[in-house]
Amino acid sequence: MKKILFLLFFVISGLMIADDHKRMPADMQNKMWMVKLKMDLAELKGPPSLAELKTKRENRLVDLDLLIDSGKYKGNALERLTSMRNRVLETNLPSQDQINQRHDRRLRMMKSKMRSRAKMMDRKFRDPRRERDMLERERREMRKQRNKNRNKD
Repeated sequence: MKKILFLLFFVISGLMIADDHKRMPADMQNKMWMVKLKMDLAELKGPPSLAELKTKRENRLVDLDLLIDSGKYKGNALERLTSMRNRVLETNLPSQDQINQRHDRRLRMMKSKMRSRAKMMDRKFRDPRRERDMLERERREMRKQRNKNRNKD
């Protein structure tokens, strides 16, 4: 009875391990899915308007003023907050044309990153020469290590 249980355990564990090797891990698929959703949303929404950027800037200034006036921060932290506020005040708002260019560039970069990740995960796009070189390098390193161990004795 024990032998049958051990045999059954090994067979089931072997099947589970064999089934565990998928093309792409689930967490990587989820990350890629989330990036694709963000990219699609950015395409559908389009670039932000200049008015939206102004309101974001005003909200950031109000938040920084609130933190500065709260009295919780002193010394270096207070100096850092005031310098952040001054930096926000000093920065000029970009033109709508610059905003559009940044938005398009960001979308292009996201798309190319998605394509490269998909290619990297897909085995048929992997370079067989590179894999062969990696295997040869590993073999050379193993031989070196064995020779070092032999020469030590």
